[in-house]
Amino acid sequence: MSSISKKDKNSIINMIITFSLVIIVSFAFIYFIMTFIGVGLLTLIGFEYNSIESVFLFFLIFVCLNIPLDFVSTPILDFIHYKGFVPESLYKFLEFFIEFILVLIILLFVDTIMKSIYIPFKTKVLFSILLYLFTSSIDFLFLKDKD
Repeated sequence: MSSISKKDKNSIINMIITFSLVIIVSFAFIYFIMTFIGVGLLTLIGFEYNSIESVFLFFLIFVCLNIPLDFVSTPILDFIHYKGFVPESLYKFLEFFIEFILVLIILLFVDTIMKSIYIPFKTKVLFSILLYLFTSSIDFLFLKDKD
């Protein structure tokens, strides 16, 4: 039975702390970007809220639900595409459809549980489409050299 040296333990602890900080900072960055861009956009297209605190809570719930769903749906869709089961044109449609439906479901859920906000259905649909276009644009701008 081998024991882990004190240096190795400190190295592992430092890696865990660093990884945790990266995750926390990344989540905070995504949350604040989504909140400030999203509030302006949603307000323009019909989003109503009672207080700024309810807006922050709305986006906190939205981001907490959206990130895990995106981490599950994207790899599955990418796997299906890169294995050759789905052509590129159908892949883009499926990507849009899945993201659109997931965002719409999240918006319906959050609007239902939060009484301090009101999102008309047309606003939910429009926001779902605009969020897909925004994330696709960001992917294209920053990940175009990936392929």
